Amino acid sequence: MIKNAFTDYIKATNLTGSQKANSYIKALDILGFLIKHEPYGFNDCKNVWKVESVERLCELYAFVLQQSKKKDNNLWEIEGIAKSYLANGFCSAALKSFMKFLVEFKFEQRLLNNINEEGIQIPITLNYPSSLLDGIGRAEGRDVVREVKVRTNQNVFRKVILRIYNQSCCITGLNMPEVNRASHIVPWAEDKTIRLDPANGLCLSATYDAAFDKHLISLDDDYRIIISKTINDYYTSNSVKEYFIKKQGMKINLPNTFKPNKSFLEIHRNSCCL
Repeated sequence: MIKNAFTDYIKATNLTGSQKANSYIKALDILGFLIKHEPYGFNDCKNVWKVESVERLCELYAFVLQQSKKKDNNLWEIEGIAKSYLANGFCSAALKSFMKFLVEFKFEQRLLNNINEEGIQIPITLNYPSSLLDGIGRAEGRDVVREVKVRTNQNVFRKVILRIYNQSCCITGLNMPEVNRASHIVPWAEDKTIRLDPANGLCLSATYDAAFDKHLISLDDDYRIIISKTINDYYTSNSVKEYFIKKQGMKINLPNTFKPNKSFLEIHRNSCCL
């Protein structure tokens, strides 16, 4: 699970995508093999993927980084394993990336576990070990943590919304998570107190998500679709009639829990040209 999740994380956070993901996975697997051959006090890190302590991984990272900087590096010389993985910093870079992932992964899991029955998020702190922020100024470090919190919170919101809507668009029933979106009723930037509230979300396929975000469609208090005056007055093509006009008055598919908050829907309607 952790190995697959880390692969997805690398692909999502690096422009180089799968190539970098594959090289980091290979580097960490090789590091585990090297430790099995000669632990140097890291017997508990033979399988890096099972190490849950970020602090322990920081200790391993410091050791590996130190060894990679030695000019005459005879550590872990094993036939068939290229010295470059250690000497050129591949293992240390992969390990640092894995630690960042693990911090964020644990933070995400705590967020998911702390959404109560009312959908209110219990505050949780994101703490990075100092070694992961080496070379970064204090202000920039705060920016890094803030960026990670925003991205992680958005990921958590998406996971919760897709889960309660059974991965399906509440208008079309399309159950393709790849094209469905977790739409905020009250925009993310407008009220930070309800950003993670599942009752502030809808699962919508990409087209309807865009229309909802642009206030071209909305919902009434009975969860029926309202089509804006803009669409009704200015768009007359057959596709618009099929996708939107015919949906007027249709009730969306509702989740069993965290139904859309009606006061949030009212805020959204007030921004629409109805």
